[in-house]
Amino acid sequence: MERNIDTMVHFVKSKNIRLRPHFKTPKTPAIAWKEIRAGANGVCCQKLGEAEVCAMAGIDDILITNEVVEAQKIDRLIGLTKHVQDLKVNVDNPINVRALSEAARSKNTKLGVVAELEVGQERCGVVPGKDTLSLVKQISESPGLVFRGIQGYAGHLMTLDQREGFEKKRLECERVNTLLVNTKDMIEDAGIHVEMMTGAGTGTYKLQYEALSEVQCGSFPLMDWTYNVSAPEFDIAMIVLATVISTPLSTRVVTDCGWKTISTDHGQPKIRGRDDLEYRTKGDEHGVVSSARGPIGLNLGDKIELHTSHVCTTINLHDRIYGVRDNEIEVIWPILARGRSQ
Repeated sequence: MERNIDTMVHFVKSKNIRLRPHFKTPKTPAIAWKEIRAGANGVCCQKLGEAEVCAMAGIDDILITNEVVEAQKIDRLIGLTKHVQDLKVNVDNPINVRALSEAARSKNTKLGVVAELEVGQERCGVVPGKDTLSLVKQISESPGLVFRGIQGYAGHLMTLDQREGFEKKRLECERVNTLLVNTKDMIEDAGIHVEMMTGAGTGTYKLQYEALSEVQCGSFPLMDWTYNVSAPEFDIAMIVLATVISTPLSTRVVTDCGWKTISTDHGQPKIRGRDDLEYRTKGDEHGVVSSARGPIGLNLGDKIELHTSHVCTTINLHDRIYGVRDNEIEVIWPILARGRSQ
């Protein structure tokens, strides 16, 4: 994990950009602080609840890369400005801008705002170009709000190379980069400074950094086998440990690791160091290890190490992370933002 962090920090420093790692992956303040101490400038969070955990941990540069629209949550968001020196949130709607402005003004505080662009993921975001400029003008003129920059997160491109080839991914990243740069130029031509150009992830940062002032990569410290295909410069550092609880056949054994233990939304887990074996989650609490090549060689009580297909959703299933160095448990970190999706 530490080597992965150093690899990313060395890259961003060599390109003279910033690193704002995504907290939604580790959900663990101890890991976020490792990233910051190594050279990251702050963190980004996907949910307000995650940002509250980071604030309690003393992190004072936070970008919430999502829209906060409910009145109760806006009150919580504005309350965080008292505890976070540099707090920012995404917006993509004029109604939301008005609500944030009114709330900040009523509490006599300032809130940083980032305009989110829709760059092809078909999720949140305002249309790049004139629509974005209109929204940015509104933000700049709204009491209590400070326009900080724009975000264009192309999540749909993270593993595009695995499906359609690297050249397709490169061209699509270039398209997104052009949208971002052209929109930035349009905003600045209107006399409004764009401080932040933020986006990219572990699967695209090498193809997008030239258009950005900071990257939002999140999976790189811990990694999963899905991202490892697209970003092999980072090792798979996170393991889910499973125990063999039943041995019905020499070619099939059962473990205690099912859907409640390891995420399968990007595919089934892979067994570390055993390419000859196949792992399949078989219900809430069970997994099946099988082999078409002969006896597996696993006995009752044996441990197997699993690489997950999606590290972010797997971490959210657990209470703690065990940090291992030289085969010894060095630290036990609570996953303090587990379940903080509100």
